[in-house]
Amino acid sequence: MKEELDSISITLLVQACQLDRQNIWFQGDLEIRINGIKPYAEISDIINVDTFLKSLETDGEYFIFSCNCGIPECSGWTKGINVEHREQTILWTNENTKEVWIFDKSKIEKDLVAIRKEVLNYKNFFAKKKIEYVGVGYNW
Repeated sequence: MKEELDSISITLLVQACQLDRQNIWFQGDLEIRINGIKPYAEISDIINVDTFLKSLETDGEYFIFSCNCGIPECSGWTKGINVEHREQTILWTNENTKEVWIFDKSKIEKDLVAIRKEVLNYKNFFAKKKIEYVGVGYNW
């Protein structure tokens, strides 16, 4: 019997930020939607990108989502996402809500390849204009 897959979309959001007239940069952030819905709070939560990328390599419990202050518990993430790798899928169990999602590994990999290319394009474009790019992929 074939498993029913959940949809996951991983996208790069880039926005201009300005501290003052001379201090302008572009900020890149990831957005994850599962079955069209963000599994984390819109305003208070972030995706811990390094943790998310590590979770794609090995099984375990990961705090993929966190409060924007950097402390997952601050926004209610007392438990992480349990990640289990299968042959062609990745199973996520939200240990806080017991929600279970099954994703196609190749879809996630394709999204990340596209995001890496997009980051490089932004970095090159903004560098020519002497504007710094920070956030997701700044060190890629």
